Amino acid sequence: MLNPKTEFMPKREILSCFLKKPLGREKILRIMRTTTLILLVLSMHLSVFANGQDKITVVLRNTVWSKALTAIEKASSYRFVYSNDIAPVNRKIDLVVRDADLPEVMDKLLSSTTLSYKVMPDKVVVLFSKVATAPEIRVTGRITDDTGNPLAGASIRVKGTNLGVSANANGEYAITVPDDAVLIFSFIGYEERQIPVSGQASINVALKQSVKIQDQVVVIGYGTAAKRDLTGSIVMIKGKEISDRPAANPLNLLQGKVSGLSVVASGRVGAEPDVRIRGTNSINGVKPVYIVDGILNDNINFLNAADIESIEILKDPSSLAIFGVRGANGAIAITTKKAKSGQLLVNFNTSVGIKRVQNRIKLTDGPQFKILYDEQMANMGTTFNDQYFKANTEWQDEIFQNAFLSYGLYQ
Repeated sequence: MLNPKTEFMPKREILSCFLKKPLGREKILRIMRTTTLILLVLSMHLSVFANGQDKITVVLRNTVWSKALTAIEKASSYRFVYSNDIAPVNRKIDLVVRDADLPEVMDKLLSSTTLSYKVMPDKVVVLFSKVATAPEIRVTGRITDDTGNPLAGASIRVKGTNLGVSANANGEYAITVPDDAVLIFSFIGYEERQIPVSGQASINVALKQSVKIQDQVVVIGYGTAAKRDLTGSIVMIKGKEISDRPAANPLNLLQGKVSGLSVVASGRVGAEPDVRIRGTNSINGVKPVYIVDGILNDNINFLNAADIESIEILKDPSSLAIFGVRGANGAIAITTKKAKSGQLLVNFNTSVGIKRVQNRIKLTDGPQFKILYDEQMANMGTTFNDQYFKANTEWQDEIFQNAFLSYGLYQ
């Protein structure tokens, strides 16, 4: 054994201690070259083996973005770390790669996003946003109308986000937003304004009344109401949609036109159909109220379908608020055609047809009647003289005739 206090021995003498016989310089160099070559080949083999494990094959069609990352993790040894706030986790994408390395896969995966990635130790891939975050700034101000009165409850929100606040009773607000944000100021009945922050710490806004919103007034039963106050469902049918359909009662023309409206014909000649809106109500029967040009009616049998300009059907409780208890079962408002200003226009509608009785009663003819009458007399023990039974008249042919119908209307 070597003495720790002695100087280090040369490499050749150290090897000679392990190999029972001394080695020459040339043999030692040959062994070192061989060892180096073996280590180099072994490291290349391990590198090729490791790279082979990271070849990724994934075929995805119309798949959620987050599930695509999961598929890549299953097909490789990489693991992904990201934030749901910056990643399009619910976006659907197509990803088709075969025997591809990670950079090629990530280029396709992140091509339509603002994300980038970095490979960390242990094959952890971190996703982050490439967009630099703008510095935040606190913005304060006051919202008023064009006369200087505060607009309490006015809305202030950041364009493109869900971030927003409301003004207090004095119209004042305070909000912290990115320096490059755009603020949207709005209030019911006033025009909306968009103002970029651009480093402004104080933004005072005066909103103007909106003429368009003021004009959204709906004429109802006995007055007017704002459109936002009509919470019920209103369906309108144009007259031209039903005027070309043959029907004696205009109500039959509404069948199948409106969801929630049931029109069932009774089958009796001249009887009006059973009309129900949203089922059956126990107040005032089941019939809806009819309003023809502002006048309440129990039916519209007297109307000609060609005279109807439009039909509005109120299906929800708003009709009860407008027409009282008579509108508990809904309301059907009808507007008839009126003269219009402009050039002279004449419309002529006509219908032509033939009316006849169908499914007549089957009766016996003359000879069959004689046979039946003879049998009856024989059962009674008597006979009759049939010399006067010579006629064979089909009385239904004599009574019923084909009627020619023609109807015309000028407008």
